[in-house]
Amino acid sequence: MILPPANCPACQCNDQVQKVPAIHRNSYSTRMETQVTTSTSVTYDAQGNPNYTSLPQVNTVPVTHQTKLGALLAPPRLKTVPLPTGEKIILWLCPLLAIALYFSQTLFHPSFLDNLLPADSSVTRALLVILSLCGLSVALPVLLGILTHKVFFRQANERRRELRQLELVRWQSLKRQWEQFCYCHRCDCVFSASTGATAAPAQMQQLYR
Repeated sequence: MILPPANCPACQCNDQVQKVPAIHRNSYSTRMETQVTTSTSVTYDAQGNPNYTSLPQVNTVPVTHQTKLGALLAPPRLKTVPLPTGEKIILWLCPLLAIALYFSQTLFHPSFLDNLLPADSSVTRALLVILSLCGLSVALPVLLGILTHKVFFRQANERRRELRQLELVRWQSLKRQWEQFCYCHRCDCVFSASTGATAAPAQMQQLYR
């Protein structure tokens, strides 16, 4: 349950008190601003020498800004739990393996296609062979990626899922607390409507329990 704005513990008034979520939500503003860019054009003279001309271009684009107070009163963020380092390395290498397999079959063994494609082969058969080569170069890296995630790093990923669930529970608790925070414009302080604890906007993290 989200409580209404309470009295500020410092001044005991609520006429300048506002909910922190409302301040953060209204801290964004979008306005049209002018941006100057430079484009270069090339012309050639009778001798074929290039002449470069820089032309400034003025564009009006929408730009979104946020107030400093709104940035300080941002809600807690949900932290991401990264993949195991070894698994990330293997998954990054899988596309390289696919490229290496494809070019090794086509470049380093040019007779491979000649043996599969007789002289009177049709275009359809040629396409089938090319697709089979592509499938081989893709299937092996994909299989390696699946084995890496499901077998080689199974225990690490189970632990990662547990950590993600714990982080989600922690974030939900902090989000509920953040929704109870209030800000007093007179005293320039943030306080919790449920506990009465106060802190400066830059130290709002101190209010979390």
